[in-house]
Amino acid sequence: MAAASPWPLPADTDARLRLAKGYPFPAPADAFLFRAGTHAPLGDTPLTGRTPVLAHGSNRSPEQLARKFAAFDGAASEIPVTYVWLHDHDVVYAAHFAHYASVTSALHHVPGCRVLVALTWLTPEQLARMHETEGAYSFRRLDGVRADAGSGPLPAETVIHLYHHDHGLLALDGAPVGLAAVPAVNRPHATLDQEAAQALARDRVAPERELDAFILENQADPALRREREAVLRKTALPAEVSDARPAH
Repeated sequence: MAAASPWPLPADTDARLRLAKGYPFPAPADAFLFRAGTHAPLGDTPLTGRTPVLAHGSNRSPEQLARKFAAFDGAASEIPVTYVWLHDHDVVYAAHFAHYASVTSALHHVPGCRVLVALTWLTPEQLARMHETEGAYSFRRLDGVRADAGSGPLPAETVIHLYHHDHGLLALDGAPVGLAAVPAVNRPHATLDQEAAQALARDRVAPERELDAFILENQADPALRREREAVLRKTALPAEVSDARPAH
């Protein structure tokens, strides 16, 4: 996928740190309709003509959608967001730093685990914009993966798409690391919040740096961020998603 088109970072240092440490950002517990930076209960909003794209990290959050879709107004900004329980998978940390320096998420095949993930239902124009913001991920479709409705409708024959991280997973004691903010059942490995994941990554690539300084450096210096990410990937686990195929 082409290089991401990032949204601007806040100028204030404290705001930048809150941003990096806030991932995957707050999200409503139930299905909702995002519109122009706000959200409301989903109601009977139609889903026809939209592509369901799995949101395993920040894309489930109205806060993040507001940043990514700031140029969309009115009805063009409306994004229905529903929830599903995905079987035999978990949401874990990727060996990747976003341009705002958060350690981001990835979907990973974990037999016996069920994880609650969101679906963003995107128009063609919204999907094109989302592609611009997901440069570290490849766009795929999930075939043959069991998903049960969590909150909101899940029409029959729904084909779920996702952004798959191709460059490995953050590892702890030889296992992936789950996102503490994402509910799951029968998760066999450890979970961490974002700040703890940041500390783990820092310890791998720049143990001498104070955590806030490490984060701010990753935001300010893309070349340094990429260098650190390359080091982090040397100890990464391969990301596996069952029945994920390139989407055309």
